Amino acid sequence: MIEALSRDCVILIRNVSPSEADGLVHQIAGELGLQKKLELEAGFSDFLGHRRRITKYFMSVNSRDDYQLVTPHSEGDRISNMQLSCFYCFENSKDGGETILLNIDDTSEAWGLLREKTTKILPGSKPLSRGMITRAKALYRLSSPDDYLVPDDQIVAEVKSEIPGLLLAIVMARPKRSFSLLLGRDVNVLWDNIGSVDQSCLHFFVRMLQERELLKRPPDGFELHQLDPVNAGRSWCSGADYEKLFCDEIILKLKPGDLVILNNLTWAHAVNNWTSLPGTRRIAVALA
Repeated sequence: MIEALSRDCVILIRNVSPSEADGLVHQIAGELGLQKKLELEAGFSDFLGHRRRITKYFMSVNSRDDYQLVTPHSEGDRISNMQLSCFYCFENSKDGGETILLNIDDTSEAWGLLREKTTKILPGSKPLSRGMITRAKALYRLSSPDDYLVPDDQIVAEVKSEIPGLLLAIVMARPKRSFSLLLGRDVNVLWDNIGSVDQSCLHFFVRMLQERELLKRPPDGFELHQLDPVNAGRSWCSGADYEKLFCDEIILKLKPGDLVILNNLTWAHAVNNWTSLPGTRRIAVALA
């Protein structure tokens, strides 16, 4: 399986029990040196409360209402640097709920327009001790103590810092590459804080679903923002042509017992919406 993943393939294994899925994911994570990260991510889900642990390593996905979709993204951000995404199907909707995987074109010209929403240090900040740097990285998700504002960063809002002398702002910054363990090189990644804050990503995905007849329409009509559970956070419109950002796609209607394993950095995942017809979508995720 490692060899297939190193060729940037997506792995689909059918008729797997939950305990077998745990074992397979643990084995792959171990071979990549990600065993501890796998365990920590599952543990954090209970501690932080944003997910619910279902098996030893698999967690619930974010809850959504009927007819809501999930736009393409890679799980996490550059700081979390999640290498593996694994999805396990307990049950799926009878009408909708397809898993859509999009292979990222690392060389696309569209990357020049994209931005990541991140925290930067403003000019005028006082030098920090090593202990304060560690605290600042934990509190404000700074990628490094040298992550200062640069001229083409666009300030969204200033942040009130708990650390005396530290001046911070939330900015839209040019994305930086991340190292892929599976490919052995740096790649561009459509992290959550890029795709999920960009209105252009939403418009692209809805158009894609319409073209493939995968968009489910509420019987009483809808406004576009109603389909998007994170619409309130889409504070940016890049104008990027997302069709040029992807070079391949896989559309899967997952069945109970299906296990999908992929390189989180090179494959963005998304979900079309589903109706209120019988059938509950219960997909779990493991991350490392």
